[in-house]
Amino acid sequence: MTAPDTLLVNAVVVPMDGTRRIIDRGHVLVRDGHIAAVGEGRPSTAPEGSETIDLDGAILIPGLIDLHLHAGHGLTKGLGGSAAAWMGAVGDIYARHGDAEFWGADAALQALERLRGGVTTAVPFFGGGDNVMRSHDPACADAHLREIESAGLREVLVLGVDRPPFPRAFRDWDGRRPVERAVSLADQLAGADETVRRWSGAADGRIALAVSAPVGGQAAYDAADAAVRREIARGVGDAWALSRRHGLRFVQDGHRDGTIAFMADAFGLFDRTSVLAHCIDLTDGDIETLLRTGAAVAYTPSSLMSVFGTCPAPRLRRLGLRVGLGTDGPAPDRPLDMFRTMFMAHRVQAIAARDETVLDAWDMLGMATCDAASALGLEGEIGSIAVGLRADLVAVQARAAHLWPPDHPVSRLAFYANAADVGFVMVDGRILMRDRSVLALDPEAVLDRAADAYARTLDRAGLTFALPR
Repeated sequence: MTAPDTLLVNAVVVPMDGTRRIIDRGHVLVRDGHIAAVGEGRPSTAPEGSETIDLDGAILIPGLIDLHLHAGHGLTKGLGGSAAAWMGAVGDIYARHGDAEFWGADAALQALERLRGGVTTAVPFFGGGDNVMRSHDPACADAHLREIESAGLREVLVLGVDRPPFPRAFRDWDGRRPVERAVSLADQLAGADETVRRWSGAADGRIALAVSAPVGGQAAYDAADAAVRREIARGVGDAWALSRRHGLRFVQDGHRDGTIAFMADAFGLFDRTSVLAHCIDLTDGDIETLLRTGAAVAYTPSSLMSVFGTCPAPRLRRLGLRVGLGTDGPAPDRPLDMFRTMFMAHRVQAIAARDETVLDAWDMLGMATCDAASALGLEGEIGSIAVGLRADLVAVQARAAHLWPPDHPVSRLAFYANAADVGFVMVDGRILMRDRSVLALDPEAVLDRAADAYARTLDRAGLTFALPR
């Protein structure tokens, strides 16, 4: 049965279609999951059988896109402590203590946070720490992706391989019984391949997969012995080949200071399907490689890497490269709040350039919507409010003291808004949140489940709660 049309009216529509136009008191008609009409005012007649939703002056934007974050970090953000201590604990949890329920509970928790913050599309790495990727175990990826599918969100899940040497020590879980396992490179590739075959294009096309390999630099590679260099080359080459075989995006986490040029020259990587995260303190060779290959950049101004260097995002944008924003969250010290990330992007770049005009509000909102969609090669599907695109839409409730008076809506979003201002979320024409009421998930059940999974994980890892429960 075809769902009825939805007519959204009385909204300040910001299409993000390249024109920098604003439609005051505009309307958007949604039909069969796509945008069927965008216009000024209110249509004189609504389509027969349609539902009309009055957005009461809210600012309507395309769904936000988080171009770089991490699965697992939703539950591990409670660990606290220094970044170094957190990193070690996370790597241990992801390799040895996180069962399928851990990954499912984390996915539901992150889905709830994304949804409430208007993030309709996300690109999470399936792991973290020092490149601990849970790729060999499709049951864990299944648990994660089932929650994303159920929540109604859009996602590109990044599977990849660990750093050598192999085999790596992992622990799988058969119910409550741990099973020690030595995981080879072939095991990780086979698990990733199986997950890709199961899930690519699932949920009516809302779920996609991508492939990753560890980032490395020239100095570390040259310092390694011949056997380790062969393992590095094999891992990178096999991951790249897996992405090519299935026509997937190739995504990497942690580029800086010469690594892009090195990995392109040494291993023949990168093209327009590549998305490279962080990209701090890039060399001229790195930038030349980006221009030559057409790879895109995920800029993460709130990340720990941004403490140690700066992504030259304004320069990359001026050169015509595709740059989107990512939270790198939600741990150890940042939420999945793309509005906060926009503001951080402005401040970091303004301080670096000593020029507050180096990025403006339109630039920041673009990097969170249409530019991020372009980085994923999805500009013909999402990222703008235009006829024919998928109806991924977010309304920000603008009648609030911190968002008032009602002028310059894009500046209000980029500088003053936060995730809690989102009141309405739609993905593929399906309403997931309305008047801040989440329809696609049971928030209390999600929180209770996450608390249980967190407690069980801490117990397995021999960790304790910071505060009495």
